Amino acid sequence: MGGLEDVTQVRVSARRERHNRLVPVRECVQHERMAIDTEPGRGGGDTSQTGAPHGVTLFNHAQISAEIAEGDRPPAAILEAHGLTEAQWNEASIFWMSRIGEDVREHGQDARIPLVYSDAFAKSQDALKPPPSIDTAAYAKLVVDIQAAGGPAQPLAARNLSLADYLRLSRHMARLLSTDPAEARAFSEAYQRLQPAAAPAEPRGP
Repeated sequence: MGGLEDVTQVRVSARRERHNRLVPVRECVQHERMAIDTEPGRGGGDTSQTGAPHGVTLFNHAQISAEIAEGDRPPAAILEAHGLTEAQWNEASIFWMSRIGEDVREHGQDARIPLVYSDAFAKSQDALKPPPSIDTAAYAKLVVDIQAAGGPAQPLAARNLSLADYLRLSRHMARLLSTDPAEARAFSEAYQRLQPAAAPAEPRGP
């Protein structure tokens, strides 16, 4: 896993400040590694509930994290629906984030737990809502705007999209562009058209 990115630090509004007290939950967002290798020989991580506090398995944690990341319900209400207190959730989060870190330290790029967690989080997130209805050209414009802005916050806000919406959309488009040559070509052409014009070369001195 190339990097673990915070996804439960999304601040959608001031009324969700309580969210900030939850232990951060991290998710790898690497579209080229969506298909994970779950062969027994890959890594040595145990993804079962063995030793997990309060019976929160890795997959339970990924599902609850995906629900929290939506930002449309208070985290406390989500935890209550799953029969957990904030303290119990924090304990389970520390357990699994520690296991992920240990797996990475021991197995490097062959670590299995981060990939399993990333895949479980993505599937849970995709099950909550469909991806935004955006065509290939509009997606190319979004990508260019994010690059120009130096981050997704402003371009997403301008389109009334959340970070969770963007992650769903990115996964959807990654699958589409990798399987449909016509759509991949349309994206490439739109992306190139949207690039800023190169500055004219400065004249050379005598």
